[in-house]
Amino acid sequence: MSRVENPYRPGFNEPPGELAGREDVLEDLGEAIEVAALDRRTPRPTLLAGTRGVGKTVMLGQAGAIAGERFGWPRVHVETRPNTAFAPDLIDAATRARELIEQPAAKRSLRAESLTLRAGLAGVGGEVRFARASDGRPDLDPAPALRSALVSLVAIAVERDSGFVLTLDEAHLATRSELAALAALLQEGTGERWPMVVVIAGLAQMRSPERSVTYLERGNWHELGLLGRDDAMRALQRPAAAAGRPMDEDAAALLAHASGGYPYAIQLYGHHAWRASAEHERIDRAAAEAALPRAARELARGLYAARWTAASPAQRDYLAAVAELGKDGKAVTGRSVAEQLGRAPKQLSSVRDDLIKAGTLTAEAQELRFTIPGMGDYVLGQERHR
Repeated sequence: MSRVENPYRPGFNEPPGELAGREDVLEDLGEAIEVAALDRRTPRPTLLAGTRGVGKTVMLGQAGAIAGERFGWPRVHVETRPNTAFAPDLIDAATRARELIEQPAAKRSLRAESLTLRAGLAGVGGEVRFARASDGRPDLDPAPALRSALVSLVAIAVERDSGFVLTLDEAHLATRSELAALAALLQEGTGERWPMVVVIAGLAQMRSPERSVTYLERGNWHELGLLGRDDAMRALQRPAAAAGRPMDEDAAALLAHASGGYPYAIQLYGHHAWRASAEHERIDRAAAEAALPRAARELARGLYAARWTAASPAQRDYLAAVAELGKDGKAVTGRSVAEQLGRAPKQLSSVRDDLIKAGTLTAEAQELRFTIPGMGDYVLGQERHR
């Protein structure tokens, strides 16, 4: 049997074959882009919050794809880095996007980190990512330069009956002052009806008081989390069917349960089930069972190990208590963890909060659980070694 491309994408910023469970986000992104392109109004920003591995960066890419395919608009993308201002990168990317819009399609050539062109209804849509190296210059207030760059981009977009999508990733790493400066500029653009769609993504702590910005609070927020069983099944079965090797119902159910609805894990389990069924016409339960330990080992070497290694001794003790208390499916709370460790809940509140901010634990009401399914077993194994 000839080799067929694996339809699952367990990599960073790899769009899955089926974006299950994200229909409401896609609908809102499409609406925002149409408001800007057809109604000639600047829509309120769309904000995507959630832990790592749930598809936030993929959705930023989808926003650019929708705008490029429908209207030929480019995407200006910036990823915030730790302890680094994002405004200089945004200025550079906006400048390159202006060049993209103003030049004839045959002459467009940008010196950027990446440029992806897509056929569009109104021209050519592109994605501009720019990696700015440090030039040794002293830090200056970037606000005037950022305003100039965006106003210039808006001017050429209006002149050419175009627009752009501005996406900011890892927004939780940005300072409140820099977000406030950007928000003030975006608010000005809203009043002047800039042809611009803004989509911002980050971990849940970008909503924390130390980063909260009034303009963004009024945006269209989406909390991206785990997928339900039906969506997980669809995310597993539809790519397999489209690739010509359907996945049996019981095989999909087994993998969906093992993944816990975690989008990255769904892709990883599907990937290994596809490989295990290479000599067959269908992905059956046997292939799914063969995939389970392979995917589990990969999760352990990657996501689990990274979070465990980054945890402090106090955080490891906390994680071990969560794993021990929850191993039989029991509900775990901050109070029960404190009792397990012989401490008062207030004494451990900062440890708990830091683990939630890091995306290792998730809190729903009073219940604590590991963000990535299966990590509890990994932690118990590490504790036995300790």
